Amino acid sequence: MVNSLRPSPKMIWTAKPLKDYELTTFTRTRLNPKQRKQQLLNSAIQVFARRGIGRAAHADIAEDTGVSVPTVFNYFKTREDLVDAVLTHVETYFVNLANEYHLNQDQEPLSALEAHSFSLLKKAEESPELVKIWLEWSSSVRNDTWPRYIAFQDKILDIMEPTIQKGLDQGTMNSQLNARDLARIMFGQAHPVTLASFAPNPPISDMVRFVQLGMYALLGIQKA
Repeated sequence: MVNSLRPSPKMIWTAKPLKDYELTTFTRTRLNPKQRKQQLLNSAIQVFARRGIGRAAHADIAEDTGVSVPTVFNYFKTREDLVDAVLTHVETYFVNLANEYHLNQDQEPLSALEAHSFSLLKKAEESPELVKIWLEWSSSVRNDTWPRYIAFQDKILDIMEPTIQKGLDQGTMNSQLNARDLARIMFGQAHPVTLASFAPNPPISDMVRFVQLGMYALLGIQKA
């Protein structure tokens, strides 16, 4: 039995900042090659979030960063290289985020799933560029990016599935669906809810409640 629909604020917003993948601000000083490439990647993430995966180009990043177009090509030789670098960054960010909540064997399955789901809402506020790219990528059924998104999604499902299976084995969750299918539905439901976070003055408490109710219904959890 679950005693309360509303988690504490502490439980909702305990996502640890993924410092290695947050955008870094560089001052206008001479940068070494590693710093320059990171600066260009940071700019690329902002440009991709603003213009879209299919439209962002080397020239946009050059303008955004204040460098020449050849400088951008020096670090990202082709558009494919540029897209690969951005999507690799986004993928690593969200895989690491999932691992933070699901690799703790001592945490109750429901708590891990709730914390992971709520963290996506928080990341829309903390790292909106990364979230926007993820959301677009998830709906871009194009030959150049879709197969890679499916592979990325499978990594997330591989992380979520054991958590759900543990809840099914413990009897705290109940469903005719298997753990993999439940993970697929749950991750899919995260997209529209996270997208709603970008509405003006989003009702966070309502979205949290919506996520919880949907999760409880999907996992066969009865509230008190």
